Amino acid sequence: MPKRSDDLRAKLIGLGQASTRKSYYPELKERLQQLELFRALLESAGDGVLLLAAETLLVLDANGAACRFAGLPWEALTGRPLATAFPELAGWKPHLAGNAEGFVPQDGPRTGGWHMADAAPPAGGEERRLIRQPSHGADLWLELALKRHDIGGMQYVSCIARDVSERLRAEEELRESERKYRALFEAANDAIFLIRDGLVRDANRRACELFGRSLDQLTSMAPRDLSPPEQPRSGATHLAEDIHLAKAQAGEPQFFEWTHLRADGTPFDCEISLSRFTLRGEPWLIAIIRDVTEQKKLREIMVQTEKMMSVGGVAAGMAHEINNPLSAIAQSAQNLQRRLTPGVPDNEAAALISGVDLERVQHYFELRGLAKLVSNIREACARAADIVRHMLDFARRSDAERAACDLAVLLDRAVELAENDYNLKKRHDFRNIRIVRDYAPGAPMAECAPTEIEQVLFNLLKNASQAISQKAYPQGEAPCITLRVGTRCGAPGLPGGLSGLGSADGVMGMGETEDPGEPEAADAAPANTEYVCVQVEDNGPGMDERTRVRVFEPFYTTKPPGEGTGLGLSVSYFIISRNHGGHIMVESQPGQWCRFTVLLPALRRAA
Repeated sequence: MPKRSDDLRAKLIGLGQASTRKSYYPELKERLQQLELFRALLESAGDGVLLLAAETLLVLDANGAACRFAGLPWEALTGRPLATAFPELAGWKPHLAGNAEGFVPQDGPRTGGWHMADAAPPAGGEERRLIRQPSHGADLWLELALKRHDIGGMQYVSCIARDVSERLRAEEELRESERKYRALFEAANDAIFLIRDGLVRDANRRACELFGRSLDQLTSMAPRDLSPPEQPRSGATHLAEDIHLAKAQAGEPQFFEWTHLRADGTPFDCEISLSRFTLRGEPWLIAIIRDVTEQKKLREIMVQTEKMMSVGGVAAGMAHEINNPLSAIAQSAQNLQRRLTPGVPDNEAAALISGVDLERVQHYFELRGLAKLVSNIREACARAADIVRHMLDFARRSDAERAACDLAVLLDRAVELAENDYNLKKRHDFRNIRIVRDYAPGAPMAECAPTEIEQVLFNLLKNASQAISQKAYPQGEAPCITLRVGTRCGAPGLPGGLSGLGSADGVMGMGETEDPGEPEAADAAPANTEYVCVQVEDNGPGMDERTRVRVFEPFYTTKPPGEGTGLGLSVSYFIISRNHGGHIMVESQPGQWCRFTVLLPALRRAA
C-alpha cells in the first residue's frame, strides 16, 4: 500500500503538470518538500495529532501517535467519527467559536518558503478535556486540546492528544506525599515553624495551640515578635535571634533554649532546634519548638526532693544530739529561777545559812536584769526545741488517723484558726483581709489526716497574711486572699488539666494549659490520677524567682530574725508529699500575687 506522503506527492505533481502556469512547478516542489518534512515531524511527535471536519468531527487525518492511542490503524481511523478513536467522547460536541473572517490566502510568487504560519491566525476558542482511554495494559489518561481553524475557506478542527498518565500519576504521588508529610507536620507534639526571610511562613497545629494564635496571625510574624525583649541567658532578643538565624542559614544547625510569649503575654521556656533545608531552590529554615516548662519543673522537683531526702536522713540524728544539751540548758535555767524565788523553804534555809537576805538577792537580780536573761534562755530553749520537733517530722511518717475529708471544710477551719491566732494579730488584723471563696461544687473527698492538712493550710494562710502586711496598697485596692477548691486529672509534669476552678483577673486559671509547679513527691503518679486541688492565693508582694525555687528548703526564710524558723513550708512539703502522696507547688508574679497549690489524691467515686 502506498504511503500517504506518496499519494500527496502524486497529487501535487499531477497538479503541476496539468497546470498551464509551469512557473509554479518549482514552488509546488518546494512546498511538497516542506509538507513531507512537516509530516515527518508530526509522525515523530509523541502527542497524537488529528485533523477533523469542523461540523461532523470526522477524522480526516491522524499521525502515528494518534493511531497508537486509538488502537486503530490509519485506514480504520480516518473517515470515522472522533468517538471511534476515543469512546468516552461519544455524544459529546465541543463548543468552539469560528475564526476571524476576511483571511484570503496569498497567491502568486513568494520570496521565501511556504510555512504553516501563512494559515489563518487562530481567532476561535479552544477546548480541553481529560479522558480515560482504554488500553491493552493500564488505561491511559489523555489530555485533548481541540481548536477550530479556517484554512482556505474550509473549517477544520485540530485535536492534540497528549498522554498525561505519568504526569497525573506523579502529581497524585506528590499530593499523597504532601498529605503524608502534612499529616506528620500537623500531628507533631512539638510546635514547628517554617521560616523564610526571617518570617514565619507556615506553622503546625501545635504551634497555634502553644502560642495561642491562629495560623493567619503567626504567618508573617518574626520569631522576635513572639518573644520578650530580653532572653534570660542570651541578652537582647533581636541580637540573639539574628545570630541563630545567620548560623542556621549558613548550614550550621542550632539547638538552644529560648523564652517565648503566649498571646496573653505569659512567658514559657522552650528548646529550639533550627536547621536549613531547600524548597524549590530557595533556602528555608525549620524551627522545632519544644515546650520544656514541665521538664524544668520536674528538674526542680528532683533537685528539691534530693535536698529534702538528705535533710530527712540526718534530721533524726541531729535532733537527738541537739536535744541532750538543750534539755540540760533548759532544766538548769528553770532551776536557777526556782532557787532564787523567795518563799521556797529550801531557798530560805540556804539563804539563812549563808547569812544573806534572799529578797535582796532577788532585788539585785531584777536590777541587773539577770531574771530577764534567764527568761530569755528558757524562751530560746523552747524555740530550739520547736525546731528540733520540726526536724524530727522530716525523719518519720505520721501515724495520724486518716479519714475521708472535705478539703473545703478543712480550709474554712484553717481560716477560723488564722482569725484567732494571737501571733498573727500582732502583725495585723487578719479579719481586715477580704477572703474570697471559689469552691467548685461536687469536688470529691480526699483521704487524709485532717489535723495535718489543717496545719498545712494554716501555714499557707499565715504566710499569705504576713506577706500582705508587707505591701502598701494603692487607693482602690484592698488586701485579699482567694481560696479555691476543685479537681485535677494528672500530676504536675504529666498530661492533665485542672477543672472546676476559676482565675483571678490577670491570673492564669486552674483549667488552663500552663501549670507552673514546684517540688512534688519523687514517685510519679499516673497521668489519669484524680486529685483534689486547693489553692491559696494572695495579692501581696509576691516573690522573685530566686525565692520561689528555694521556698521549700529547710531553714530558708525571708522573715527578720526571730520571726520565723524557715521550717513551716518544709514541714508542709513533707506532710503533703511523703505522708499523703500528694503535691505542693508555688507560682508568683513579683509585686502582684503569689499562689500555693496543694494536690491530694481524691477518693474514688462510687460507680
